[in-house]
Amino acid sequence: MKIIYDVAVIGAGPAGTSAAEVTARNDLHTLVLDRRRKVGAPVQCGELIPTPSEARRLFPNSTRMSKAVNVPAEFITNQTQVIRLISPNGKSFEFPFEANIVDRSRYDQYLADSAENVGAEIQLDSTVINRSITNELKVKTKNSVQTINSRLVIGADGSKSVVARSLGPRFIQPESDLSPALQYVMSDVDIDPTIVEMYFGSSIAPGGYAWVIPKGEGIANIGFGMRRSIGGDMTPLKRYIERFAFNTLAQKTKNAKILQRVGAIIPVGGPLKTTWSNNVILVGDAAGHVMASNGGGIPTALCGGQIAGENVVNHLTKNASLSLYERKWRSEYGLELETALQVLRVADTVMPSDTLTDICMNLAGVRFLEPLIRCRLPLPISLASKTLVKALNWFL
Repeated sequence: MKIIYDVAVIGAGPAGTSAAEVTARNDLHTLVLDRRRKVGAPVQCGELIPTPSEARRLFPNSTRMSKAVNVPAEFITNQTQVIRLISPNGKSFEFPFEANIVDRSRYDQYLADSAENVGAEIQLDSTVINRSITNELKVKTKNSVQTINSRLVIGADGSKSVVARSLGPRFIQPESDLSPALQYVMSDVDIDPTIVEMYFGSSIAPGGYAWVIPKGEGIANIGFGMRRSIGGDMTPLKRYIERFAFNTLAQKTKNAKILQRVGAIIPVGGPLKTTWSNNVILVGDAAGHVMASNGGGIPTALCGGQIAGENVVNHLTKNASLSLYERKWRSEYGLELETALQVLRVADTVMPSDTLTDICMNLAGVRFLEPLIRCRLPLPISLASKTLVKALNWFL
């Protein structure tokens, strides 16, 4: 007997399971497919989520973001209060920023359980290899290839989304805007547990930055994200992280041990121009819902997943247009995503040079660096570019 689901969600990350919880709670027959054998593993991010109060400051237009990032206390391993930026020559710039450091593996499982508890089916070890225009899905499992049919598909399957590719070229994020990232989870790291550090420099992370995120009890996420298109350097990624973890951070990691190694691909090209089609919605990394200037994507995944779920319910039960999904997420956090991309494009003009990066960070100071990290431009983009050019011409 052929089973037709109301909703098939591809990807059991925060975006996918948040959407599935909404659709299943509203009595839509919902299936979640994920290629991994276990939800939340391996962890592929720094595990930093802004606190609800910080989220209100970051996304002042959003009516739901602060609630979406309100992580239950049992999944929070540490709370940080400050972000410290370190320029290529080692100068520091600090400003307040409240964040919860979350055990993503357990938290992701909690989100999946919440969806399952209201009726969603979750099928792991299942890779979607093809989607037809009628939402017939070919799914490769451990022992076979299944065919699954669904009235609507939610693509929450990451930066190289199979669902997005099935919609055509304009839904595919260019390789130049995909940032490879590597991270070591390390124990016995000598760091201040209240401070998140971000390091800049072409030898550390060309076209990106490296981070030290304290998880508590001497454990830290130490990693970096970069872009070959900006750095033009073909040095193996492992060499970058080894150099950063054990040379740049030598004093902090002299007694440290590597507990886990993880990698990811982060989309930093801004949101797709269109995130929906006749019977498909894209959300999370698949939709480009990542803050391009800092790589953060959990808040927008959680919030976007809820918006996607609600609009799918309205579409299937009330015939509402799926275009309302895009209108809603843009009103909630679209401005911040677009501004973050503008910040990154300005940074791209100086990041290939450590000298220019140092000059610009010193000229900007905390007064201008803080809003940039918060995805706000302290000046209009045209004025910022002109000011940057004049400053560089004066110095050079």
